[in-house]
Amino acid sequence: GLAAAVALALLPAVAASAHDYLVSSDPAADSTVTAPPSMVTLTFNDRVLDLAGDGSSTLLTVTGPDAATRHFETGCATVADVNVSAPVALGGAGSYTVTYQIVSADGHTVSNSYAFAYQPPAGATEAAGSEKTPCGAAAGGSGTDTPAASDPATPEATAGGSEPLVTASTPQPTAAANDSGLGLVIGIAVAIVVLAIIGVVIVILTARRKPPAAEAAADADANTPPSS
Repeated sequence: GLAAAVALALLPAVAASAHDYLVSSDPAADSTVTAPPSMVTLTFNDRVLDLAGDGSSTLLTVTGPDAATRHFETGCATVADVNVSAPVALGGAGSYTVTYQIVSADGHTVSNSYAFAYQPPAGATEAAGSEKTPCGAAAGGSGTDTPAASDPATPEATAGGSEPLVTASTPQPTAAANDSGLGLVIGIAVAIVVLAIIGVVIVILTARRKPPAAEAAADADANTPPSS
């Protein structure tokens, strides 16, 4: 009916307004890794924006083990559509924390973190790690939903999981602005399509309904006895 048609038309608009969130990761959150990983890969529900085209708007760090804060990512994050990855070389056994900051498809900065356990086999090489990330801070997007509680280079860690923490950062005058403009155009286009669909449904329903006057005339003709 009309309600179903309107609901279907509004689905793209609802999806377009949502922030990116983590769908899966390798290593997975709360998992135990027994083979030395060479890469950490995150997969999101929508594309991740690469504002400068060189991955500088994205940050992915791996720190540990346990309470230690040494960095074990060995290179900068790379972005490929919905995937973000970085090379790693882990140290000793223990818990490691993966922290990420990305620019969502809607132009907002999203950050979060999760942990996994590492139990290397006997004789595995242990990397020394470094005190600082090899790539520095990430350039932010245009989000202003929630003030950031920490420096963009080290987003505030939250409990392991995939719900994103939306943080504020300095708007970018180029690519981020273009994405905001594109979102406005898409929103207007969706609104026009929704109105058009509603109009068509109303016209169809009206055409199928016979006017009361016509119905009364038809009933009167049916009840009039034929003339002799």
